Amino acid sequence: MFVGHNPYLVAFSVVIAILGGYTGFGLAARVRGAPGASRRFLLAGAAFFLAVGIWTMHFIGVLAAPLPPGTTYLVLPTIVSFLICALVVGVSLFFVSIGEPSGSRVIASALLLGTGIVSMHYVGIHGLAGPFHIHHDDMMMLVSVLIAVGTAYGGLRILLARQGGMRLVLSAVAFGFAVSGMHYTAMYGMQMMPSTGDGMDGLTASPQILALIVSLLSFLVVAGFLLFLVPESQQRAAATSPEWPGEPHAMDTARELSGDDDPHGSPAKRPLPLHGLGRPPPPLATRLPVEGADGTHFVEAEE
Repeated sequence: MFVGHNPYLVAFSVVIAILGGYTGFGLAARVRGAPGASRRFLLAGAAFFLAVGIWTMHFIGVLAAPLPPGTTYLVLPTIVSFLICALVVGVSLFFVSIGEPSGSRVIASALLLGTGIVSMHYVGIHGLAGPFHIHHDDMMMLVSVLIAVGTAYGGLRILLARQGGMRLVLSAVAFGFAVSGMHYTAMYGMQMMPSTGDGMDGLTASPQILALIVSLLSFLVVAGFLLFLVPESQQRAAATSPEWPGEPHAMDTARELSGDDDPHGSPAKRPLPLHGLGRPPPPLATRLPVEGADGTHFVEAEE
């Protein structure tokens, strides 16, 4: 089933999965430092973009496949596949966004995230209707599940790593490979056997309508990714900055930039997440160090 795919649509599907992962994980990383009700909106937004990235990648991959003539899409399974994915992914992010992300929480989150990816694929793929029935190879199904769970675990581990740098980018790439790797592995083990019935029990949509919906959702994923890169105001960024374990709090960053010492008397020397990528420029120091007989004092710059 894998032979004959459109290579451009395959590449585009992987890119969409990565962009959806970047936006979703980026929003999830801000949940911990967000105040009050903002956590719910950020968590819902993260689950939405991850689910849209998974769903859109899947159906771009389906549109890239050489399907038999007359193939249509059952509306109900197609919608249910997205809802299941959004719910499972939301619960998965909740495990690592609220409370201490321990090893057991990360494993449970990876299992749920992988389950969301796999369930979305197999429910969505059985939304295909036409003069055929679908057969799956058991071994390829198992391999696809292992790919989804394993790479999802790797992506979460990278996102929660204690060092800064490009971890959000790397976790998004791992998420993209989790979704696309699972999808195309499952497609490799899928066969469409001819049958006498048309399988069109219920409301159906044509490939043209699906292509239009997928195009709109792809635009939404790209727009969300670009908006996520827009720098926020300093106060807003301080209120919603990511606070994964080992990452500096916004007040620690401000203290380091202004030259203050930490409570133990040594300057804070912790790196900014992503080396400050997408963040507003740091504020200018308002106090200057002055050496005196009794030690170093900080005075206001205008003095």
